[in-house]
Amino acid sequence: MTEQQPIVQEKKEEKEKKDIVEEAVAMSEEEFEAEVKEVNEDMKQWQREREQEFLRRSGFEERKLQDKTQFIKRIEDGIIGRTYNSKYPNGRFWGFRGDNKNPMNDEELKEIEDIQQFYAFRKGKIQMPEPPAVRREVRVFDVKGGAFETKGRIYKVGNHEEPDSWLVQCWANQAGVSTEVIEATQTTEFAKAIVRAHMGDQFVDESVIHVFDIAKESIALEIIEKMEREGKKPIEGWDDEGRPILSGDAKRRIYERFLRFRVFAVRDAITKAARRAQLKIMNKEWREEEEIEAEASEVKMVHEEGR
Repeated sequence: MTEQQPIVQEKKEEKEKKDIVEEAVAMSEEEFEAEVKEVNEDMKQWQREREQEFLRRSGFEERKLQDKTQFIKRIEDGIIGRTYNSKYPNGRFWGFRGDNKNPMNDEELKEIEDIQQFYAFRKGKIQMPEPPAVRREVRVFDVKGGAFETKGRIYKVGNHEEPDSWLVQCWANQAGVSTEVIEATQTTEFAKAIVRAHMGDQFVDESVIHVFDIAKESIALEIIEKMEREGKKPIEGWDDEGRPILSGDAKRRIYERFLRFRVFAVRDAITKAARRAQLKIMNKEWREEEEIEAEASEVKMVHEEGR
């Protein structure tokens, strides 16, 4: 291979990536700005809802009034709250000492643990508290293949079910596991998180990396398949190089979904890495027995090949 061949190949790959991006987001400047504005508003609303749910699960009492929503909690020497209204759509904390006649200033509010926890959650440093929900029995396998019985929230993945991050966090709390974010990085190409789970003198690190090019292809495939199940036509044809020509609706859906993914990619990576680290430090594997056995066989094979 000559020295110029890698350069030619690299330029060809760059051109293909550029063509794919242009095809996926081909829209006028006005349409683009409108889409970005709509998605940003959706993200703000989604974030408000998550933060309000965090307040509910942290012991705040919700009060809905005509022109505002308040979350109130009594603390040792007073009362604190967060109010959402037209002036503060994303909320504002307030508090009173003693007989509710001595308002707290911003510096005093920052020292209150409940408020510190709120902002730690907003920054992705801690997870959502355990939901006070009705639960049903689930099974989780430890590394030796035994069964651990408990109750919690689960969700389906393919043909089996798994505990969500909140339930894993509940187990971790009961086991005395603490988590630490070692690294949280996001660039134009990827989002990466490394989380460490501590239990006693032991710790386990887990990492999750979201590569945006791969994520975009996965999102596009998922939306195309979903639209086909809905009886819609996401692909209008094929170009000379065999790439799909997407419909306007498919482009819009892919763009909106990918933009949402990128906005919260590093936070999602932190959550997933924390969940994996917590399960490992507790010697639990939430997978089918066949998956665990397959992985063990693969590790053994790699070790033997390396001898």
